[in-house]
Amino acid sequence: MRKIRRVDGRKGHWAAAFALSLLAILGVGCGGGGGDDGGTDPEPCSITNVSTGTVTSWLVGVDGPANLRWDHTGPATAVKIELLKAGAVVATVAASTVNDGFFSWLPATGGQPNGSDFGLRVTALGETGCAGEKTGLTLTNVAGCSLAWTVDLPDSVIAGEALPLTWDGSATSGTLDLELWQDDLGSEPQRVGVIAVGMPDDGTYLWDPVDSFHFGTNDWFTLRLADPDVPGCEDVTAPFRMVDDENCACFVTGFPAGAVYSVGSTMNLDLSQDFGSGFVDLRLLAGVEPVVGGQIANDVPVAAVYQWVVSVYGYTGGERTRFRIKATDAADGYCVGLSDVFTIPE
Repeated sequence: MRKIRRVDGRKGHWAAAFALSLLAILGVGCGGGGGDDGGTDPEPCSITNVSTGTVTSWLVGVDGPANLRWDHTGPATAVKIELLKAGAVVATVAASTVNDGFFSWLPATGGQPNGSDFGLRVTALGETGCAGEKTGLTLTNVAGCSLAWTVDLPDSVIAGEALPLTWDGSATSGTLDLELWQDDLGSEPQRVGVIAVGMPDDGTYLWDPVDSFHFGTNDWFTLRLADPDVPGCEDVTAPFRMVDDENCACFVTGFPAGAVYSVGSTMNLDLSQDFGSGFVDLRLLAGVEPVVGGQIANDVPVAAVYQWVVSVYGYTGGERTRFRIKATDAADGYCVGLSDVFTIPE
């Protein structure tokens, strides 16, 4: 009878384990990584180069979206974006957004005070400690910008005398412009001159010296205070008269505002001046524009009545109810005066 040899099970198990270990070391079979079969370990997670480009300052409520960008590696498919203030998280910008290196951010302060210590942090979701941030961002909330004059202007402002101006400002960009305007009896207001630009919004300004910008003594002046960076954030004073005894002023009177004169009739113009040459040039305006060919007369003496035979000088426009006479000093083109409006019907 043939004897059958029994194989020890413990020795067989040891041999199999040895073979598998050898194959793993050689990177053969079993899907082992790092060998010649192309298997690789995944890249570690990283969020770097978080940036808003060259723009790092925004007016909240005025400026549009900002482009937030970052570089990334690793398997994370989504990120969280948070707003920082002095390094601490104060708001969530996006709880989860695609980890594609780009996010369109509408600047907001997260209810925090304005400042230059804001930042943005980008964190890979599901990856502990994988984050990057951009600091040194400036946010100024001007969404509720408002200005209101508090000065009680006199009926007549005297040129050459200092005049303290006061106002209340809220949520401005921090600097304001101050301008002198004239609203001539309901016509389109015109800017006379710029008094100050970029002045701090501290609620006070000493207008010294008061300057009529060669308009001379005249009525219906106003002061406009405006934030140049926030559209619509402005306020205008009530009209006042400016008395300027250093600059020439011309006046054309003699008829009531809104009077009607037909072509060929005679209009009596009372002409007067302050500190002028004594002679004026007269021209017809339609609205605020000179009528082409509408030169009425030159070198007309003032302190007298000039009788004008009414004419439209071929004018065919639509401003026939808002004609005016403009008087300009014959020796000083800055010295001007406008009559009240009148109508010349067709």
